[in-house]
Amino acid sequence: MISMARCVGRLGYPAANVAEVIAEAGVSRKTFYEHFRDKDDCFIAAYRQLCEELVRELAALAKERPAARGKDALVEQQLRNYLEVLSVDVLAARAFVVEVDAAGPKAREVRDEVNDQFADLVFGYLTDDAQVRRAIIGGVNELVGRALNRGSKDVRNLLPMLKRFVLGDW
Repeated sequence: MISMARCVGRLGYPAANVAEVIAEAGVSRKTFYEHFRDKDDCFIAAYRQLCEELVRELAALAKERPAARGKDALVEQQLRNYLEVLSVDVLAARAFVVEVDAAGPKAREVRDEVNDQFADLVFGYLTDDAQVRRAIIGGVNELVGRALNRGSKDVRNLLPMLKRFVLGDW
């Protein structure tokens, strides 16, 4: 499934096709279709799986680092963790932050579910208002997506600006 993410991240969702994915994955067309109905099905499965991995990695990073003291420090720590994980594979990050919109209504529905869970997990301590948490994660992902579209290989440099945004320090 990482092959799907990398193809979409490199080519864009509309240009990525099953032939590209199976070539990158080193599997046959028959094997692909034994697991997935079509490109959309593979993309959504990859999106779900890699987002679950992202949450696990973020949880592991949170355990490794002592809990930050105070809201400002906690925001910085959560954002740093998120940006570090995204920077490990910028093609996959681009696929799932930017290209998910091009994958159609089902992918956008899954994205919204994932973003809601992520917003609650990462920014739940900031506010009880779920709409505000959604707006925060939407803003963070918009700025990350713009950096990825400009070809950024490492989104960690966005940390100071994203921290100011999340804390409303503008």
